[in-house]
Amino acid sequence: MIKKIVIPAAGLGTRLLPTTKEIPKEMMPLFLQDKQGGISVKPLIQIIYEKFFCLGLREYCMIVGRQKRIIEDHFTSDQGFLKNFQKNSKYRVDLEKFYTMLNKTKLFWINQQNPHGFGDAVMYAESFVGNDDFLVIAGDTLLPKGDKIIKKLLNEKLSGKNDATLILKEVPDPRRFGVAVIDQTKNKVIVKNVEEKPKNPKSNLSIVALYRFRPSIFDALKEITDGKKEVQLTDGIQKLIEWGGKINAIVMDKNDVVIDIGTAESYLENISNQNL
Repeated sequence: MIKKIVIPAAGLGTRLLPTTKEIPKEMMPLFLQDKQGGISVKPLIQIIYEKFFCLGLREYCMIVGRQKRIIEDHFTSDQGFLKNFQKNSKYRVDLEKFYTMLNKTKLFWINQQNPHGFGDAVMYAESFVGNDDFLVIAGDTLLPKGDKIIKKLLNEKLSGKNDATLILKEVPDPRRFGVAVIDQTKNKVIVKNVEEKPKNPKSNLSIVALYRFRPSIFDALKEITDGKKEVQLTDGIQKLIEWGGKINAIVMDKNDVVIDIGTAESYLENISNQNL
């Protein structure tokens, strides 16, 4: 069973300026509707954390950068703040539940000095990961109904040359995503090639920013750093393929939802998503 998850949250969020000048995009609010029809609002990164906590993960590595102290402050229990609310207040109850989760969690904070790409951010987590398999999820991505897929990702066994498992989803325009080419058999989906934001995509399968890796990904990422201003995680995955590694994939159904608030358009589209 996977115990560790890495959440890169150090990007500048330039496509959501001017809001993200002071507020990290990972702290942008989403509205949630509970089973009783009530509405609450939470930062995206808290929703991500709570989802994986409820699925059993207890060791988290947050990769943050300049102006991201607000995330660390949010994930710090503040018992004094609770005194502002009556004991049966909905807001106090919600915060107490969040703080109870935090008290059962090992949280590691790593500062990415400069934003040099998603792959560079993941490399900072090498000492946290050690020799364990681990998950990576971008701090601006959520699978609101994805528990079944995440459980499958957690339960897959990687051995031998099985270096990673990716989540893929068909999209109308894959040019702004990492794109995968697959070889599909009856029981397995094997990734043959990946490319970051290609001008001429070889497929319409985008790579969802949720991954399962073995520590071999760090060697691959180190191999591609020379002369590059940005280190993309997709390039590290392609290097594993070139080395003879086996990359499995789980293809999402067309009705499965991925929330990505990387742009103003995608944020507007998802801000009112219900029943998260």
